[in-house]
Amino acid sequence: MRYQNLVGQRNRNNAVSCPPLAANGVPFRQAFDEFKTLILHEKLTDFMRKHFLLFAACVAFSAPAIAQQTAKLPRLFLDIPIVHLASPDVTLVANRIGLGLGTAMNFATHWSTARIGGGAVFSMDPQSRDVQETFVTTPYVLMEVGAGQYRTNGNQCSKTKSKAFSAMAKAGVRYAFISEALEPEGEVPDKFDVTVGAELGYFFIRDVFKNTEVFLEGNYHVNAKIISANFGFKMFLNLRADRDR
Repeated sequence: MRYQNLVGQRNRNNAVSCPPLAANGVPFRQAFDEFKTLILHEKLTDFMRKHFLLFAACVAFSAPAIAQQTAKLPRLFLDIPIVHLASPDVTLVANRIGLGLGTAMNFATHWSTARIGGGAVFSMDPQSRDVQETFVTTPYVLMEVGAGQYRTNGNQCSKTKSKAFSAMAKAGVRYAFISEALEPEGEVPDKFDVTVGAELGYFFIRDVFKNTEVFLEGNYHVNAKIISANFGFKMFLNLRADRDR
């Protein structure tokens, strides 16, 4: 009797415990975990679907605003080349006149512009007995800002075969790379100068991308206390033009 009790106790200790089974023979814990995973997957899918629709709706409503902001980006004009007659000092135009060649990048609206550029002015004294001795080359760089009508018209240049104008006041800084004295002044001009002035321009819009402007500008040089003037042509590219129009 005692032996049977010991054997029964040993069998109970060595018995493998089995979890209860579900109806399909899968343990309840495994079935529960699979069910929980399925529920989480469905919730996640539903969450992503709703938020995707919300995102798509936001993009749809934002598209006009994005397009409007894009339309407000600066107009970009690359002036290349700028060719003009130059009078470094209008009070001495008979003794110092020349030809200018330059380029500039303009960041503009229809009513303002900011530009950075450079070039060179080749000038001489036509009254001198030895004209070739008076030739002077003056390379320069400049930065300017202007306010007023700039390369626009009543239609904001929205169509070709129409006229456009510029009429603006401007101010800037100019640095000239020069070390030679100019005749008849006999003095070396200031290399760095502040300028204030005005600019007028006209062109006929033959193409939305490439055009040529006739311009006239005058500048007062604050440090040198002189007035310079330029008259000529600017061949320019409208880098933000819609060429499909």
